[in-house]
Amino acid sequence: MQASQPPPVAAPFNPWRFWFIIGGICALVIAASMASTKLMRSKSASARPLLRYHQIPPNLEATERSGGPVNIASLNGKVRIFAYIYTICPHGCAAVIGEMLKLQKQFGQRDDFHQVSISVVPEHDTAATMAAYAEGIGLKPADPWWFLTGKREPLWQYMTEGLRLEPASPIPEEERLHPLDIYAHDLRVVLVDREGYVRGYYSIFHPQPEIASLMCERLQQDTQRLLKNPKL
Repeated sequence: MQASQPPPVAAPFNPWRFWFIIGGICALVIAASMASTKLMRSKSASARPLLRYHQIPPNLEATERSGGPVNIASLNGKVRIFAYIYTICPHGCAAVIGEMLKLQKQFGQRDDFHQVSISVVPEHDTAATMAAYAEGIGLKPADPWWFLTGKREPLWQYMTEGLRLEPASPIPEEERLHPLDIYAHDLRVVLVDREGYVRGYYSIFHPQPEIASLMCERLQQDTQRLLKNPKL
């Protein structure tokens, strides 16, 4: 009679292997969730209507950071981003410039994209000051981004009547949170299409972080949509 074989000995439990497998499963679930969320956001962005507001005035002559004269009319046919700038602004301007830098990195190589920063205080923000500021944030002279200065009245008029941003106003000294906090000004970014129509206002410095984040995301998405589809 043949002796029975002993049952196979089970391999000892390896907790490291167990947690490695669990971790791998979790990573796959998270990756799938992120991909699904990204796809849903992309579909949501393309489904969201891109409004058409008013058409901006075709002309504004100003001095660019190069020191030479420029006219907004020369940007016709391009998707444009407009915003106020105050080079010694102690808070909100940094957020605006930061988002515009992201757009520059993403779309700055295109010949149908241009950004325009218009000074709140042109008597301080001379062409030389603007050039130094632009260089300080890593821009080159040939980059498609104007920093405009000149006479205050036509610049302010263009921003308030042309782009319909809130007018800038001096802050009383007793109400300033910072010594350089001299002017209150609209911190929204304006998206303009190839035909000169305003297509969106983006409060990227909104006091609620969730809304600010959403506005930054929509600014990027809407800019991309206009660049991708000239007939939109």
